[in-house]
Amino acid sequence: MSHQTFDLEWTQAMMDLVELMKIEFPQNIETWPTRLDQFKRIYVLYLQVYRKLEDALDQIVHPQKRRFARKALEACIGRILEVKGWMVLLHDNKEYFNYDDILLDMRLPPDKLDITPPHFLTDDNKEMYKSREAFLTNAHEEAEAARAKAKAEKEAEAKAAADFQARKHKREVVAPPPPLTEDECIVLVQAEERGRQARQKLKELMKQKKMQEEELEKQRSGQKPHTKDTAVFYLQKITLGFLGRLQTEASVVDELTLIHMNNFIPPDPNDPRLKLIETLKRRKELQLINQMEETDAMVETKEKIKEMEGQEMREIMQERINIWLNANRDPDFNAYPAFPKPNQGGSKEIIDPPPEMWRPADEKKKGGDDKGKKKKPKKGIRMPEAHAEDEEQVPMCPNYFGRLIKKSIEAFIETWHDKDDYQNHQQKFIPEVLKSTLRPLVFEEVRIQVDVGSRELLLQLKKKIAADAKEAYKIALKAAKKEGKDKEFKAKAKKDKIAKMKAKKEAAAKEPAPPPAKAAKKKPKRKKDPTEKESVESLTKELVTEGIMPVCPKRSFDEYICQDYLRGVEPDPIKDWLIDNSMAHAKRLTIEYAVLPMASELVHENAPYVRTLLLHGGRKTGKTLLAHAACTAAGATFFNLSAKIIDGKYQGPKPIARMLQIVFKLAKIMSPSMIYIEDVDQVFVTDKKKIKAYGLIDKPNRIKKALMKEIKALFPGERVFFLGTTSNPQDLQGKKGPSKATANFCKFFTKRIYTPYPDYGARMLLWRGLLERHGAILTHHFNISTLAYLSPDYSIGDIEDICKKILDVRRLRKIARVHLKVEEVVDHLYEYNPIEPNLHTIARHFGKPPQPVPIDPDADKKKKGKPDAKDAKKKKK
Repeated sequence: MSHQTFDLEWTQAMMDLVELMKIEFPQNIETWPTRLDQFKRIYVLYLQVYRKLEDALDQIVHPQKRRFARKALEACIGRILEVKGWMVLLHDNKEYFNYDDILLDMRLPPDKLDITPPHFLTDDNKEMYKSREAFLTNAHEEAEAARAKAKAEKEAEAKAAADFQARKHKREVVAPPPPLTEDECIVLVQAEERGRQARQKLKELMKQKKMQEEELEKQRSGQKPHTKDTAVFYLQKITLGFLGRLQTEASVVDELTLIHMNNFIPPDPNDPRLKLIETLKRRKELQLINQMEETDAMVETKEKIKEMEGQEMREIMQERINIWLNANRDPDFNAYPAFPKPNQGGSKEIIDPPPEMWRPADEKKKGGDDKGKKKKPKKGIRMPEAHAEDEEQVPMCPNYFGRLIKKSIEAFIETWHDKDDYQNHQQKFIPEVLKSTLRPLVFEEVRIQVDVGSRELLLQLKKKIAADAKEAYKIALKAAKKEGKDKEFKAKAKKDKIAKMKAKKEAAAKEPAPPPAKAAKKKPKRKKDPTEKESVESLTKELVTEGIMPVCPKRSFDEYICQDYLRGVEPDPIKDWLIDNSMAHAKRLTIEYAVLPMASELVHENAPYVRTLLLHGGRKTGKTLLAHAACTAAGATFFNLSAKIIDGKYQGPKPIARMLQIVFKLAKIMSPSMIYIEDVDQVFVTDKKKIKAYGLIDKPNRIKKALMKEIKALFPGERVFFLGTTSNPQDLQGKKGPSKATANFCKFFTKRIYTPYPDYGARMLLWRGLLERHGAILTHHFNISTLAYLSPDYSIGDIEDICKKILDVRRLRKIARVHLKVEEVVDHLYEYNPIEPNLHTIARHFGKPPQPVPIDPDADKKKKGKPDAKDAKKKKK
């Protein structure tokens, strides 16, 4: 595929964003979307734009185009999360939506709802991830070697102690037998071989004896032996039948192939899709080469900009700063204003002042006392022209990333829309675009240098003005003393000073006060870090040694075989509550809440914040697979705090608190990071009998208090994510149903995703996909629908275990000659126990609100018609 293909795809995605902005933010604000069905449509449109942008960014070779496309993609990801969060609020905090009407209206297939994790999360930082994986692997090997050495030392000590006790009690130590000699080994092998040959001969003799008995039986029954003609006739009959069946099968396969319904075609070595994969790999290599060339050219270009334009920038900045100082100089006191501090932005607002805020006239007069009044927006934001004062305004969807999308569209139109780089066959960087990109960075560096010089100059000016004022005061005081009016002079000077200060305060009061700024959320004060003096490397090795920081298994979301489908039922709040979400829903929600927010610090900081996520469902429904796939797709550092991992380690409250502080400290340093707990319900269980049943050394809930404290200290922008899985939510329930532990458990998690058991359509995909993954060759004779029908109560893990058991090494050797049959699978299917209905019901409805009961309009009439049981008894008496 050519460079122009992906450039056109990028251009099309940006044009779609322009149209989407017109749909979502029309000129008349009263027509902005407010209903759930409108936002569902917008969400689907954003998903289509995301797919195009992600595909284009993955294969665009030009480094500068990739930078612009990535900004647009990050803004699109943030807007998807904003819209999805608003949809959940409008849908009474329900996560599952029916998109059938939207897809049919837009003429889109259900697979257009699929979300693929962004590839730039892993592709752009491959070297860093490789070095991190190598470091963790080496640390694991060192830890294993240390454990093996310690184990060998313990065994040696135990052996020495046993020998000492034996000598002490005068018991002979039984020595192990000596190894066999070569002659003894040969004798044993010869004996085994003679036995094998004897058994083989016996089998042949038994076969001959059986054939003789069959011949004798035929002679006794009067059956004549075959002549040459009859034998040839029977052979021709069998051969012609076999050839006819082969021709029929071939014609069936040809017909299926002709109508594009043959799903069992063997892979073609000349398949163009294989060539496409190779082409895309070469594009990725060229992408890396061009990126390195641009990085090398950045240093030289930056220095050239400093030499050519640095002095001019410095003069312009200094001139604007001087104008600002003179304009804000106090004429009465002859004093210059305070220069902004570096943490306040320095001279950024002086050189490039922000737009003035629109404020109403009555607010200006009263000096900004706006208590009890409606706040009006900034200039440039459209508001409804006429609203009744007592009318409640409709809440609007957050729009932080909508502004970023508009900026990315403007940047694209300004730089690339009419850019003709047809002659740039290798897609090298463009020097003019590189200069325009680096110029703001150089401008900022020069501004910081000018600020330092301006502060020094302003300090000297203030000192000089103070010295001149002091000298003038002394001269005037001497003249007053000569005339004998020094006391009057001092009193007058003091009076003038007080009057000037009073006038200054009055002038400041008359000026309109700025609008009150939103109070930023202050982070809670943390205790002193006990590991402050320890290096990151030593802390990492400690966690690796204890098994808390393993190398995350490389899994992919493609391994979670599922597909979206149309329900074919109109949306109904009661029926939607009863219908389970599909496996595709669970996969999409996991990507939305666990992978997409990790795209960048900007997205994580400003998108709806999801601090914790729970994957709950029955056993072997793919929860661990989704967790590992999310960590791999996000390129995150993996921390495992499961009860089985930390059992018997860090005993006591202080060591546990220290361990969790180390985990969360390293997670923030090595972000993006995922903190994972398998069977997280064990952390919240308080029943002592259930805790004993786990068979652990330490109580799993010992980390609960410290864990909740560390989770609360996570903030947007840190890109640290907590994910837990549970297969036994019933352990949290009391004797009478949901308990206090259940409520605390549900409150702890921001989002909860149910991983369902596969339905009929999912089982059709699973059986075929898993059998082929484990080496089976399926033909059109293999009836997958039979297996899907016979396995309604089996989980994904059960189906995979059956496939592994069937397709062992022996069966795979003859799979090409003897194709797999449905009967082989069915024989193994009944060796596994299906799901228990009560556990399935608990897993389905865990954490859901009570089921809505439909209101019967004729209920009152029925009650009036039938007397109560008490009244009936009274009448009988």
